[in-house]
Amino acid sequence: AEAALYRRTLRLSVSVAAQLAGLKRPLRGGHCVGEGYYYKVQGDVLSSEQVKQVADKLEDLVKSGDAISRVKKPWKEAAAYFDAHGLVCSKALISTRVELEVSCYECRGVLRLAIHPVHERVSALKAGKYALLHAAPGLIASYAKDAYVPQPALVASHTDHLVFAESHGVDSVGSLNALQQVGRGRKDFVLNCEFRQEAKLGNIATEVKKRFDGGHPVKVICIAGPTSSGKTTFANKLCMYLSNLGFVAKPLTVDHYYLPLDRQPRYQKRQQRSDVDYDHIESMDVELVGKHLNELAAGRSVMTPVYNMKTGYRDGAGHQFDALPANGVLVIEGIHALNPLYTQAVEASKVYKIFISPLTVLQLDEANAVKTTDHRLLRRMCRDYLFRGNSASMTLRMWDNVRKGEGVWIFPHQNNADFVMNSAAEYEVPVLKTFIEPLLRAVTPEDPNYAKACDMLQLLEHFSTWPPGLAPASALLREFTGDGAFDCH
Repeated sequence: AEAALYRRTLRLSVSVAAQLAGLKRPLRGGHCVGEGYYYKVQGDVLSSEQVKQVADKLEDLVKSGDAISRVKKPWKEAAAYFDAHGLVCSKALISTRVELEVSCYECRGVLRLAIHPVHERVSALKAGKYALLHAAPGLIASYAKDAYVPQPALVASHTDHLVFAESHGVDSVGSLNALQQVGRGRKDFVLNCEFRQEAKLGNIATEVKKRFDGGHPVKVICIAGPTSSGKTTFANKLCMYLSNLGFVAKPLTVDHYYLPLDRQPRYQKRQQRSDVDYDHIESMDVELVGKHLNELAAGRSVMTPVYNMKTGYRDGAGHQFDALPANGVLVIEGIHALNPLYTQAVEASKVYKIFISPLTVLQLDEANAVKTTDHRLLRRMCRDYLFRGNSASMTLRMWDNVRKGEGVWIFPHQNNADFVMNSAAEYEVPVLKTFIEPLLRAVTPEDPNYAKACDMLQLLEHFSTWPPGLAPASALLREFTGDGAFDCH
């Protein structure tokens, strides 16, 4: 909680410092890229000198210990301020979620929407380490304790997606809310979101075909991403796109490659199955995975294991997996799919790696964006309730543990991917709100997860509600809401 408060204060303070530094246009961002936040000026490129000016102003705010005061402003006064300072995202949000008075933070005469709780003074940033780094066309506000690790893959994906959002005039929650149910506004935007994702799938399939025609065929496609990224639907769609180009695409489930219980390192210490961490790479039979991938890539058949999660052991002799034909491509997805240990036995030119995650570009206001982790949590909460019977509280209780392995096993490998698949469709949160809001309202104050439930309700409060029927049957969102063309629930 303290770390989150620090990061929220940093985002607000950077936004305030940018306005005080006199940039010609407002700084906009707050998108998480590793241990930092990405910002840019719409329609302009920040110079290193401008980044230094913002950094100097931020340092001045921290040293002076300026207060961050929570104030209420009449709607008309807040709207006039946002108009006067070009704060388009803030104006759009309060214009689509109108209240008599608008909650704001005021710091050295600068107003920003009170989106999240923050520290009472900017000087609270002294407790940690922060830095503003030039990352053309924008900047990174780093909160890394050690040296910031650049995230070129995420920044490139964000920049690409932002072009799409700006071309449709929907780059903030307020502009999304402004799309009307009557007429074609919402329908056309949903379709454009889907066409964009389909185009990305087509691009990947075309790249695989290009390598094949060039005499360097891809034999293994590895897909990894954090929970609720849409890996399953994406993999199914990709197989179909590949088949349309003449390939025989076959999925291989690596979930069956867990080590038998008596070979699990943590089980061997105390003979307690609860000690086994099934997210840890040590729980996988990495040697067998590598061996089978190499044999299949070389055109040989294998006997894949069938793992019984109830017993912790493999059933029988396994499953016959026929050899890939000359035009065959193996598609694997899972938490460790990008780990080089999996594919080290396969010739590098035969492997194509894809990182997938919903990297939304929607701004709440100029200082804050919709968090990717919140987007995934909403997806997960919906799926857990509809198909597993889990309450919102149960999903919230498991969430931190579910995410625990992501920073260790997935994110370190994302910059080594051949393709970053942004699975975000910006219309998803208004649709998910229909399912999730009643569930969160049922979390009681006595529940340990009540505070997190309130945070998610506050996020949903910024969005209008859209009917689930707007999502096409082939939409990746249907993996979480059901009634989809790829539904396996």
